[in-house]
Amino acid sequence: MPSSHKAREAMLSLCDETRDGPVYELGSGWGHVLIALARHYPQRQIIGYELSLLPWLVSVVLVKLFGLRNVQVRRENFLQADLRGAKVLVCYLYPGGMLKIQDKLKAEKGAFEYLISHHFALPSFVPFKTIQLNDLYKTPVYLYQVC
Repeated sequence: MPSSHKAREAMLSLCDETRDGPVYELGSGWGHVLIALARHYPQRQIIGYELSLLPWLVSVVLVKLFGLRNVQVRRENFLQADLRGAKVLVCYLYPGGMLKIQDKLKAEKGAFEYLISHHFALPSFVPFKTIQLNDLYKTPVYLYQVC
């Protein structure tokens, strides 16, 4: 499910607060957030993880078409990937995915500083900041400081 324009803007706004360093999108899908991140932060390395073949392929093609040299799209399970190079993790996952990410955060404590999540919270973490979208569902976008 792609993130809405409002959600992407909120995610970028929260990412502004993280200052610099690599940003990894977990489950980058069709590349909507990935491309927005790359354009907004041309000085930052942006890495997307996507397992599904067609969305991954579309993302790779779009990154090449737009000439985004600060982006890599990896066809890899982010739960098994080494994410220690990231400063910020960005995601829009389902509740079960958030539980798995939470376990990874606890196991790799200190590996990254921030996590930004569209819609779904980390159950045992308290957000540093939350933006509530002005949409039908009052969708939350969370910023967690996890270091």
